Amino acid sequence: MTEPKIWEMDLPDVSMEDVFRAEGSDFTNRSPRPGMVELHRRILLEASALVRPIVVWREVSVAGAGEKELFLEEGHKLTSRLLVKVAGPAEKLILYALTIGSALDDRVDAYKKAGKLLEAFTLDAAGSAFVAKSAAAALAKIEEGFHSAGIKTTFPMGPGHSYWSGLEDLRTIYHLLKAESIGLRLTDSNLMMPRKSIAMVLGVGRNLPDFKGKDHCDFCSLQKTCNMNKFAQNC
Repeated sequence: MTEPKIWEMDLPDVSMEDVFRAEGSDFTNRSPRPGMVELHRRILLEASALVRPIVVWREVSVAGAGEKELFLEEGHKLTSRLLVKVAGPAEKLILYALTIGSALDDRVDAYKKAGKLLEAFTLDAAGSAFVAKSAAAALAKIEEGFHSAGIKTTFPMGPGHSYWSGLEDLRTIYHLLKAESIGLRLTDSNLMMPRKSIAMVLGVGRNLPDFKGKDHCDFCSLQKTCNMNKFAQNC
């Protein structure tokens, strides 16, 4: 088992349109009011000063697969039927977690306490956009080394989505990643803190099944109502 690697990521290019998208707003046929544009411009600048993306990842060998369990080296396992279906034949599993830090969470809470709910909502959406775009950049960087060597990767999957309800698997992922090294922690109910954080896994190997361009959003029961599916698999 390799040691976890930590990368401090560059701030991704998040646009005002990305923030509207993360809110679920659709301005295809109309333009937002000038006041809303100014609010989003100001909040996006504020978010840019608060966000500090950082990712930790590591490779773990796959020891075998059951009906709904993927067995890893050193006796660890993850429980998800979709994970087994997608990554059961994988040689290794890549675990990664990313956070943009707690400063944005703290500012959202301060806005709520001050009764500035629109600012809180907009800043929270901006944080989601920064997480999604940071995750996309981290994933591309992780995959690059494998793809250049002719090794395939699956799409990422993560506990907490409808296809993988066992949040207790987050504890296994966090333990293997030593996720506290980038400021991540889990609550007693297995919720990630800071809130703007993700934890995902993907399989790597030479003989992986072909899911014909699908990603984990295609297997999620929330795909029709989730604003973040517009950011593909990076939620």
